[in-house]
Amino acid sequence: MRRYLWGFIPKQRSEKRAKEALPELEDLAWYSHAEQAENASFWRMARRLPGLMGQAFRVAWAAAPGLTVTALALNVVAGVATTTALLAVTDVTTKLFTADPTWARVADAGPALALLTIAAASRAGLGLIAGWAQQRLEPLVLNRTEAEFFKLTTQVPRSAFDDDKFADRIEASRSRGMQSVVKLVTDVVDLVTGLVTVIAVGAALAVIHPALLPLLFAAALPTGWAAVRSARLRYISNRARISRRRRLWMLEMHMAERNSAADLRLHEAAPWLRGQHAAMVDAETQADFEVIRRQTVTRMIGQTASGLAVAGVYAVLLWMLIEGVVPLGIAAAAVVALQQGSSAMSNLLVAVNQTYDDGLYVADHAEFLEMARERIAEQPVAIQATAETLPIPDLIEVEGVSFRYPGKDTDALTGVSLTIRRGETVALVGENGSGKSTLAHLIAGLYRPTEGRILWDGVDINEVDPALWRTHVSMVSQQVMRWPFTAEMTIRLGRTSAVVDRERIEAAAKAGGAHEMITGFDNGYQQLLDRMFKQGTDLSGGQWQRLASARGLYRDEGGLLICDEPSAALDAKAEAALFGTLKGRSGRATTVIISHRLQGVVHADQIAVLEEGKLTELGGHAALLAEHGTYAELFELQSKSYVAD
Repeated sequence: MRRYLWGFIPKQRSEKRAKEALPELEDLAWYSHAEQAENASFWRMARRLPGLMGQAFRVAWAAAPGLTVTALALNVVAGVATTTALLAVTDVTTKLFTADPTWARVADAGPALALLTIAAASRAGLGLIAGWAQQRLEPLVLNRTEAEFFKLTTQVPRSAFDDDKFADRIEASRSRGMQSVVKLVTDVVDLVTGLVTVIAVGAALAVIHPALLPLLFAAALPTGWAAVRSARLRYISNRARISRRRRLWMLEMHMAERNSAADLRLHEAAPWLRGQHAAMVDAETQADFEVIRRQTVTRMIGQTASGLAVAGVYAVLLWMLIEGVVPLGIAAAAVVALQQGSSAMSNLLVAVNQTYDDGLYVADHAEFLEMARERIAEQPVAIQATAETLPIPDLIEVEGVSFRYPGKDTDALTGVSLTIRRGETVALVGENGSGKSTLAHLIAGLYRPTEGRILWDGVDINEVDPALWRTHVSMVSQQVMRWPFTAEMTIRLGRTSAVVDRERIEAAAKAGGAHEMITGFDNGYQQLLDRMFKQGTDLSGGQWQRLASARGLYRDEGGLLICDEPSAALDAKAEAALFGTLKGRSGRATTVIISHRLQGVVHADQIAVLEEGKLTELGGHAALLAEHGTYAELFELQSKSYVAD
């Protein structure tokens, strides 16, 4: 399989064969600032550099102050060593070239040669240590950045993930923002290194002869321009090939993964996919050739201009030598300094370009951090650190609750009121999209009502730190999370703070109908539940549903248990066992059940019928049948399906 470096993507060519039936894809967050970076001038980059350098320093300092100081300070000291070495070269060449060389002149140049040796060795040693510090700094910056990112993603309220803008920021931060934070630190260290070297060479030239200083820029700029231009060609062409590369990646993934293997063979789709892949690879290869051509032309222009500039520099040096402006020894030292300065200037220009580009994506990460912190700050917190956990509620009251998802024009729920007493089983029924799951999530505290309140024994839970009441809430969701851990750990995730108790784990598994399934695994409760692991295994949808039920029941400690379509993927036997477990909670714990299978909720103390986000019927099974309303109609339709014609 081909693997591509995103930074090396040339201009897109037409792809007649590859376009068939494949639509354009939305741009990745990775490229969200491509146009801004493409059109940036050098002066625009330069204006942003101080802020970006300060930001990189703060990030690096927070991750590892000692390494940050070491990397920067040693590079500065290495710059001083560079100046010293160049000045020592001047002394050596002056003593050796002012007249015919003799052993006496060599001996006279000995101290300068010793100083040159020490300075050169010091510069090399300092560079090695600075590089060591920089390499150690990078993973520490990444670790801190990731830790901060995941801390915030796990602390923001659930509703944040339904906000399109927040979802965009989190994706931009995860896809490139965090990596760009690390790259920015590296870029800034490289920039400082290049800048210090250029200043060191410039200082040496100024001491040797001030008239030589302009020659440094004349010799270095063409090479630096060519390096930046070549890199920019790669960057600009990224945007033209984003969609095709994503399609190529998608095809490669589906041609070489387990989940699509059966479909490819049953439907004989492989030849078509391979044809699409071949067409795109051909277009990519032609585009590679095109960018190579354009970069070669750019380098040729840069090297030609650089050659002319160097020739001009040497011509100026020769004129200065002939006119007696500088002696031969100084001219020889100037050649050495200009060669070193040219390389440093080129590296500096590339570092400026890269720092600016990565800084754009670091801004995405910073925006995510700000948004996440604002969302977390909106949540209620305990007024006192010693605030006590709320008790299991005897009465839950839903008072005039309405809810609208972020970015939507209509309410998902409107004016719902419901009273749930401890020990009751309440069923939420209705057609798809009627608001059942939304109401369940509101009762669970995953969302805050747009209007109205949810009270626990008279206390509005949305005004109380969730840490003080969420321990009493357990949930079995219809969207089962397939955790790639052992069977035991998958259950224990329901309450990881609890002391490991095998009896409690097995009791939850039995109650959720998962115990016999787990004991049938090769490794029992220690069976890994993902084929990506050695000796891992796959589970069916129903088996995952059993584990999800066991996880919810393991968490439950007699509080509020919410089950959202808990039997959707279960077979009849497992479904009967689960509903038997839920029925056994009646009279001692509160249960809220969402189910389209009305036979499973006939025992509920209250059945709430939702239609288009409104509570239209409420009562027991018999009472609702007597009303001949929506519930009676749905129940009759389902009952007929169990009766033979």
